[in-house]
Amino acid sequence: MANMYGMQNSFLNGLQLYRTKYFHGLVDENMLSQALMTKPHEVSTVLSYIFGTMDEQSSVDFLTGGLGRTLTIENREFEWSVMVEADKAITIKDAKWQGSTISSTDVPGINGTPIQVWVSEKAFGPGAILEFDDKEFQARVMGEPYQDGHDWVYSLQVADGQSGSYIPPSLLADGKQLSRVGSAYEEGSYEADIISYQTPVKLRNHLTTMRLKYDITGSAAASVMVIQMRDPKTKKSSYYWSDYQEWLALRQWYRTVDYQLVYSRYNARPDGTTPLKGTSGRPVYMGAGLLQQISPSNKRTYTVLTDDILEDFLFDLSYNIRGMNERRFVALTGEMGMKELDRVLKAKASGYTVVDTKFVTGSGQNLTLGGQFTTWNMLNGVTLTLKHFPLYDSLYHNRKLHPTSGKPVESYRMTFIDMGMRDGMSNIVKVVRKGREMSMWSVAGAVAPGQGFSNKVSTVRSSGYDGYVVHFLGEMGIMLKDPTTSGELILDVD
Repeated sequence: MANMYGMQNSFLNGLQLYRTKYFHGLVDENMLSQALMTKPHEVSTVLSYIFGTMDEQSSVDFLTGGLGRTLTIENREFEWSVMVEADKAITIKDAKWQGSTISSTDVPGINGTPIQVWVSEKAFGPGAILEFDDKEFQARVMGEPYQDGHDWVYSLQVADGQSGSYIPPSLLADGKQLSRVGSAYEEGSYEADIISYQTPVKLRNHLTTMRLKYDITGSAAASVMVIQMRDPKTKKSSYYWSDYQEWLALRQWYRTVDYQLVYSRYNARPDGTTPLKGTSGRPVYMGAGLLQQISPSNKRTYTVLTDDILEDFLFDLSYNIRGMNERRFVALTGEMGMKELDRVLKAKASGYTVVDTKFVTGSGQNLTLGGQFTTWNMLNGVTLTLKHFPLYDSLYHNRKLHPTSGKPVESYRMTFIDMGMRDGMSNIVKVVRKGREMSMWSVAGAVAPGQGFSNKVSTVRSSGYDGYVVHFLGEMGIMLKDPTTSGELILDVD
């Protein structure tokens, strides 16, 4: 259980944080609150990195805020656009030949006779050559379409020039589709095909205001523990319970933030309102987490993972990514998912190349990941980096167990994140409210953090409480810029 829930054994064996080399200059007698009061933005980035890398953990907050991939905005609500592919097949709603509904024994289009098809969009111009679901059959658009209610009616003629050719009735049934091959015209023509275009899809999300507090009595603040917290840089040590409690609070805060960035569910109505109200009567907004933002069409189930399932899934995701050099995926999964992926990739090792186990280089927006990573170069320019994701192993959150292994079913979940760049910005970013990514303050009573106990009448404190209270507040969310290029494989045990 110690591995699943982090550093329990380390705490019990001494609570010395020197193992975390990134935790320089923060854990001394004044503890983290002093640093957070003076440099909140810089320290927040550092803490995201620290809590995302310690205990061999990787988190969504680490992949975004910890690597400087943060977008600061000034409003609670944020929107962005996703450009989708303009070319798409058009669905047939109805078809007629010689003025009648087509039966299975008909030969529509034979001897050059026209076929009428009803579609919902004016997608083609006169002279366009169309193909059916069976690409062996093609037809030419004859003249301009006319409108029939909300639909458009096209007149088609078999394009191969053979008098005995016709279009099989099954290809003209409701739900079948048409797509453009090209166009063809006679000498001196004046007609022309039309272009197809599509406006970007606009997506909307909300920031979520998160809070946490803890309080320390005056006696507890003065208590000395038998275990120490030690600053690896300055070598200073602290035995005070108040420092330990602050460390635990920060750790719980970042774990909560990380979980919410993954699992939070969007709660606003189409008109932007929400029925969820706080004690004050004001609305409580919750933004969509990472999992809710992934396109539902990219979520698939599996019973036994095979190399064919993995390859086909990654190649399907890759079709939505332009550019062979941008097909870089990070697979976040639990212990059991790692086991499944390891089995499949090793069995297929002859066709892939293991790149490295370190994935952190560069600076600024060009930072890449670090820690226990294994990267595989696969076919068609796909790069897959595996990373253990402890959130999927947590028995606290994941209580549905596999009937055979007894491990959480969620541990088999595999979330493939497209880590490429979009217009100079990472495809996945942490979004924060300006000045409110990480707020921390105290309500001082008899004792104040970093100042100790007061022994002067002139000392002004905010409360008569024999102790003090510390508050955390953050207003943040996550944005998956292109939801069509990330996906999930989810174990089906039902």
